[in-house]
Amino acid sequence: MLPDTEMLFDAGRLIQWALQPRIHPVTKVEYQQLLDRYRDQMPFRECVQAICAGLGIEISAVGPMGMVLTATDDSIFAMTSTHYRRSGSADDRLIDGLILVAILSTMYPRAQDLEEDAQVVRSSITVEDVEKTLRTLCEQLEAASQHQPDPSVQDLAAGLVEAWQAYRDRVATKTASNGRAATGTTVQMIQRAFDMLERQACVTIMVRDGKKRYLPTWKYQVMVREASVARIAKAVRKLVAPVEE
Repeated sequence: MLPDTEMLFDAGRLIQWALQPRIHPVTKVEYQQLLDRYRDQMPFRECVQAICAGLGIEISAVGPMGMVLTATDDSIFAMTSTHYRRSGSADDRLIDGLILVAILSTMYPRAQDLEEDAQVVRSSITVEDVEKTLRTLCEQLEAASQHQPDPSVQDLAAGLVEAWQAYRDRVATKTASNGRAATGTTVQMIQRAFDMLERQACVTIMVRDGKKRYLPTWKYQVMVREASVARIAKAVRKLVAPVEE
């Protein structure tokens, strides 16, 4: 049986709520009611899924914290590099990508961490923690390149070589002539990445001893658990892990 107009309208309302990253069903009665209906009524669930499929959206999870939607590569809702950074060099974009992977690897240092209960509060991390992860990565790759000067085809295809070399050559901090922190440094770029993740409700901010610290949200863990970036992060964890004697 085809869905009626009311069902289509309600399905659209649920998708609209889910597309707003800062909205929580606890504070929006309609959102909670539509989530309950999605879980309990198969026809409504199939209607929502069909509309999402047509829009190029995948339903990654549905839980007490809401519905998590992720866009396919060809979806109009997909985030592109120009959405993240409207201007900048090729090196800037390579570094941006490496930073996002390093944030994931720093928040979830072990592969099994991503499989744990996403509602369990994890340890917070700082911009400096991510900077340390990436500098360690660069040191490890620099050492490896001495023994294997020709990079693998896989590394070249993924842009890993260009990315870590660009990061290695970029200064961590720099003060502009007006006394403010200069843009384009690795620390500033890491801060930019955290700001973007916070706007998308992927991290929350806490302040301790005057320093911002970041906690991953349930939405973030759900989104990255099955994403290809998680497989890349596995390689980063291996590279930055301490060498056992």
